[in-house]
Amino acid sequence: MPTCQAKAGCAYLDPRMPMTAKQLRSALKRLGLTQVAAAARLGIAPRTMRYWVAGERRIPEPVAILLRTWIKERAQH
Repeated sequence: MPTCQAKAGCAYLDPRMPMTAKQLRSALKRLGLTQVAAAARLGIAPRTMRYWVAGERRIPEPVAILLRTWIKERAQH
């Protein structure tokens, strides 16, 4: 189990997470994006993406919404 910082709380245990690490990995796979490519497209540091994928940080709701939107758009084309 990943360690978490006391101030951040255990994000991977938060029941209100808009997207889990497993869902994030699945979304990246469906979009054909590497972690680095997804980070660049989202305008975040690759380290942040690694934290999310590992379940060490909470994935922000806007990111979850954006990824789901990209998946829907990809499915329509």
